[in-house]
Amino acid sequence: MVSESVYLHYLNSLLDGDKKQCQQIVTCLIEQNISIKEIYLQVFQRSMYRIGQMWEKERCSIASEHVATRITESLIEYVADTYSSELKIGKVALITCIDKEYHELGARMVAGFLDALGWETIFLGANTPQSEIINFIREKKPVMIGISSSFYINIMRLISLIEEIKEEFPDQEIIVGGLSLSNGRSDCLKKYANVHYITCLNGLERYLEKKQGLGVRD
Repeated sequence: MVSESVYLHYLNSLLDGDKKQCQQIVTCLIEQNISIKEIYLQVFQRSMYRIGQMWEKERCSIASEHVATRITESLIEYVADTYSSELKIGKVALITCIDKEYHELGARMVAGFLDALGWETIFLGANTPQSEIINFIREKKPVMIGISSSFYINIMRLISLIEEIKEEFPDQEIIVGGLSLSNGRSDCLKKYANVHYITCLNGLERYLEKKQGLGVRD
């Protein structure tokens, strides 16, 4: 559990653009055996949500938000590398953002979380063309595909990608995350088999526990 004082110390350091201090705080959490999920949710996700709220209220500049994002990206990778499991379960997950989607922090955290569970994770990142995603699926044959979509204006691109995947790989397991499908918009996924809207790492953990066949270790 990450204490409120530690979170606030991290948030203030992030707002100051102090990458060194942010990393020191995260390193201390790792040394205390705080789980990767707790660090991702209680430190990274929470702080970036807060900065997003501050930006909307004009209490944080675009430049400061960009600096915070870059620091967070680097620390997500730092934590992922630290917790990466050497005991692989022999399952491949492909994590990507849809075309014209530039927010990839959530997808990065999903990739790091799965890597810590022993998955072989392929992270394609932001703004990946649909044709490239399909080619990677053909080549890598992932057990699971994770797709991130943050803006509701990109929902049609998301649906297009899902339909193309399902046309060629009808049994493919797909998880979808991101705010574009919040507030009830996820109902558009119900007509697709094995497509699940997951809002956070806690939800992903529950999904994996139910899907033992996907290769989650006991």
